[in-house]
Amino acid sequence: MTGDRDVPSGGGTREKIAEAAIRVIAQQGFDVVSVRSVAQESGLSAGTVQYHFRTRRDLLVAALERSVERQTERVVAARGLPGYRASLCRALRELLPLEGVRHEDAAVWVSYGAAASTRDWLAELYWQAMRTFHDLVRAALERAQQDGKLRDGLTPETAAPLVTALVNGLTIDHLNAPEEVRARVETALDRGLRLILSD
Repeated sequence: MTGDRDVPSGGGTREKIAEAAIRVIAQQGFDVVSVRSVAQESGLSAGTVQYHFRTRRDLLVAALERSVERQTERVVAARGLPGYRASLCRALRELLPLEGVRHEDAAVWVSYGAAASTRDWLAELYWQAMRTFHDLVRAALERAQQDGKLRDGLTPETAAPLVTALVNGLTIDHLNAPEEVRARVETALDRGLRLILSD
């Protein structure tokens, strides 16, 4: 481990490696991920990376799991504004390709979605992450329905895929858009949610 910079122990090292893999994917692409590229990005030795993640596939799984974990943490922390639509909009903005880690995680999500279309082992993992997203949205919509705020003709089960499609579509459309276009993505999210929620 000589030469490793600021190496935390245990789970901290694994998290540091997973986050380095996220940055490699966001900056260079899914196919660039390797023990060597992640070691370079993390500042750890290749041996340390390989000790924690034996294969490239292990690294890719860890990166997706950590990205989903980061997104979920941000979404949960962002909830709480008065009004169902305002609260949901504030939470879901954490998934959009805005600045910093939001942009990283959005790039990872799009990369994995594309990669999952040709890799069976990844398709199941990606679908599980999508179901987690769908379930969080459905729970919010169930509360809205109880207070009569879900638009007529919709149920939480039918509306949740519309919300996830809205977020995924906006993410794809805005990921590489010029900054002035990306700045309007939150307005587009709110407009879309107005078709689903009444407040």
